[in-house]
Amino acid sequence: MNLHKELTAGNADNAGLRGNTDVLTSKDISGVELRMLAPLIKDNHTPKSFLSKGFANLYGITIVVSDVVNQLAGALDIKGFPRIGDQEFLPVNKTVFYFQKGETTGNPPSQVHIMTTIIKSKEGLRNVGEIMGSVNKDEGYKSLIGSVGSLVKDASKFNVISDVVLQVAGIVGKYLGKVEDKALGTVINSYTTLHGDFDKLGINSLVYPTRDVDFNFDLVVRDKTVATETAPTTRGLTPKAAPNPADHVEVDMMQLW
Repeated sequence: MNLHKELTAGNADNAGLRGNTDVLTSKDISGVELRMLAPLIKDNHTPKSFLSKGFANLYGITIVVSDVVNQLAGALDIKGFPRIGDQEFLPVNKTVFYFQKGETTGNPPSQVHIMTTIIKSKEGLRNVGEIMGSVNKDEGYKSLIGSVGSLVKDASKFNVISDVVLQVAGIVGKYLGKVEDKALGTVINSYTTLHGDFDKLGINSLVYPTRDVDFNFDLVVRDKTVATETAPTTRGLTPKAAPNPADHVEVDMMQLW
């Protein structure tokens, strides 16, 4: 699979996160959550006709790597979305990274790396469990994942992480079946203490627009003086598309190592 890599530097929604520091040092952080909200499929590249209503079957792949052991411990997630039309939100409201400091959890993260991509299937969606099983048995996947843990702990290998993540996504693509060579949209982002991504306390809304997909995230940063529980958010969703509040947190991602 040839992933279409669309890197974005952020936009006006992100600008307020810089230069407004609430956290003195990274050690003041007691909790970090990165939540993926509903991506907007602006154009699924499926023309409408007498025989077709313009729907598409889509896969969403998310890979997260960090330098700390968190509730998800580094993760790979694959979801299938049938019959998605233009200007439609995918039903996603998922915690993709979660750290809450405690007596045994150690220091908060200094780096979190994420890649998420939306891929169009040329056929009906396959069973995601079977795909995950095939990926787990792949020797190339095993080799790459075996190197992730050491890479995130070595500052000199920081730039290699994005390459490894892309290679992992490519291996996953082999087992998806018949998919488009070009992804509808892909974003790769790194959040680090050096860049100041964890400086702003509270819920920070992040929007990453690509040509055909707008990706939405919330980066939540807490310190010990702030309650950790917040109401579920449905930003970006129409009332019809909003998920059940009982399902607002999902932590079913597969561990990378």
